[in-house]
Amino acid sequence: MKRKKILMVISLVVVLSLIGIAVKNEIYKETQPNLIVDKQTGAKMLNFKSPLTHLDESSTTLEAYKGKILIINFWASWCGPCQEEAPDLNTFYEQKPNNVELLAINATSNDSRENAIKFQQLYNLSFPIFLDYDRALGKAFEVMAYPTTFIIDAEGTLRYTVEGQVTQKDLQQFLSNL
Repeated sequence: MKRKKILMVISLVVVLSLIGIAVKNEIYKETQPNLIVDKQTGAKMLNFKSPLTHLDESSTTLEAYKGKILIINFWASWCGPCQEEAPDLNTFYEQKPNNVELLAINATSNDSRENAIKFQQLYNLSFPIFLDYDRALGKAFEVMAYPTTFIIDAEGTLRYTVEGQVTQKDLQQFLSNL
C-alpha cells in the first residue's frame, strides 16, 4: 500500500512538471520575425516588413530593398571562411547590377557589434551590414553554419541557399540563372 502511494506521488509530480513546462513554454514563447513564409505553392517568400538593425544601430526593414534581387549573407567575424569570402563579396558589391543588393547579417549574438565594425574596417567593406543581436534573423532563415548565403529574386522568392563560402563568380552564376 505504501509503495502504491509513493508511485502515485511520483506520477503526480511528473505530470505536474510536464504541465508546468508546457505552460512556461507557452508564456515565454520565443518571438521571432516571420522572414520566410511558405506559400501554397511550396515556395518560400520573403516578408518585406521584417526589421533590420544597421551596423550604426539605426533601423530599417527589408521593404527598403523590395523589387531588387537580394543576396543575404550571414557571417561572423571569427569565421575563417567568412574572412576568406569578404574581399570577393566586396568586389562583387562594387560591380553588381543596380537591380541587385547584397546585405550582410552579422551573427551578433555569437559575435559583437565591435567585432563587426572592426571586420568592416579591416576588409574595407562597402555593402550594408546588419546586426542579429538575438539570433532572430538567423533562426528565421534557419542558419546552421557561417557563412550562409540566400539569393532571393525580385519578387521575394527564395531561389538559392548556399551553406559555406561563396565567390564573386558563384554569385554571378546564380544571378545569371534567375
